[in-house]
Amino acid sequence: MILLRRMAKSKERQDGEISAREADQASEGRAAIHGDNADYGDRVARRAYELYLARGAGDGQDFDDWLAAERELANNRRGDAGE
Repeated sequence: MILLRRMAKSKERQDGEISAREADQASEGRAAIHGDNADYGDRVARRAYELYLARGAGDGQDFDDWLAAERELANNRRGDAGE
């Protein structure tokens, strides 16, 4: 039932804008799921973009950059936990 209401609301809002309340709810939900790692996706995206630029900004390897960024962050996290 909730899903149907959300779908109806999204169809009503054709311009793609979300309300401040919806943005807050999304942020809170993300923090609840990821805890201290709420910005994990942002950090991975930032590092993947750095890798993309470092290899000359060539297209077609975005997935590889993303996986490499996740791997680096995971290794850094393991290194921090081991200290």
